[in-house]
Amino acid sequence: MIALVLAALLAPGRRLAFFAGTLAFLCIGALQAMYGPAFADFLGRYPIDVSQVGTIVSVHFLGSFTTVVLSGWLLRRIGYRRLLVVGGLLLAVGSLGVALSPSWSLVLASALVVGFGFGIFDVGANLLFGRVFAPQSAPALNILNAMFGVGAVLGPTLVGAFGATALWPFLILAGTSLLVALLSTRLPSPTPYQGKAGGRLALGAVSGFVLLFFLYVTAEVGVASWEPTHLIPYVGEARAALFTSLFWGALALGRLLAVPISARVPPGRLVLASSILALIAILLAQIVPLAPYAYALVGLAFAPIFPTGLAWIQRVFPDRAELVIPIVIAAANLAPVPTARPIGMVVAGTSSEAIPIIMAVAILLLVVTAGVLWWRTRGV
Repeated sequence: MIALVLAALLAPGRRLAFFAGTLAFLCIGALQAMYGPAFADFLGRYPIDVSQVGTIVSVHFLGSFTTVVLSGWLLRRIGYRRLLVVGGLLLAVGSLGVALSPSWSLVLASALVVGFGFGIFDVGANLLFGRVFAPQSAPALNILNAMFGVGAVLGPTLVGAFGATALWPFLILAGTSLLVALLSTRLPSPTPYQGKAGGRLALGAVSGFVLLFFLYVTAEVGVASWEPTHLIPYVGEARAALFTSLFWGALALGRLLAVPISARVPPGRLVLASSILALIAILLAQIVPLAPYAYALVGLAFAPIFPTGLAWIQRVFPDRAELVIPIVIAAANLAPVPTARPIGMVVAGTSSEAIPIIMAVAILLLVVTAGVLWWRTRGV
């Protein structure tokens, strides 16, 4: 089954889009995971302290959010091919600046440019895969987003291989991003839809998808952030960190495992089933001996939701995806901003033992939202 899916994805006319897109997501996955391991190098190279070094991540996501919001408009102005070429060039120039800038202010400016390229790749490649690989967009998007997870594993490994220096990893990233830009000059460029989303179903469904992705990212970030706090009293800090890595590994593996499943199961049904499985798994995490493995099961269950949800949007809005998906991804990126602190306050007001139940509430809301969306769009 997997061989048949891959054969369809690698058919003539699709191969270049497949390789360029997966390489782009490998780059942005590695990039996002490289900042933290490179903090020590930044602290040693520039006259900054610990309170300042994290600013590079904030600046990066400011740039990313900007181009995510603008990507729909940019697509209608310059098209897919030019947008992805620009994204590759921005990522290459910004990565080069992070590696070689002589001052911290120039590093931050470069990180902003990196963020611009990151946001363009994030939206542009997802949308391109949804168009080029239809009607197999769900398995294609699962592979694409699995490559982000692979990159997130390779990025810190690369930093470690060069002795925790940011120089060579970011130079390698610059060269790879430039390769993506060159490949993108030959990509197919579907004509973006020029109209406006409207109608009662459209507005209701758009709001539903915004809420779905907002809740999903809230739950994903919440589980990954609070899993160690829940496990440390029982397994210690080192093993808690290891089990958190297992969660992320399961998330990446699950997207690969979802490829043949998503080729046969409608996207709305798969998102709903995955959300229900995640709810069951997080409730099992309340049982201490099962908790580390239950969190990994949550990662497996979460895996198809984001990419398959994008394929679901493509199916519901076949001629409006360029308008809807940037809004949805922007909402997803913002999700931890208003939710992280309230979750932390609830944990502080109860105990670490309550973390699985607290996260179960968020996942239950996700299940309800997915169920309502599935019911409303079941005829699509």
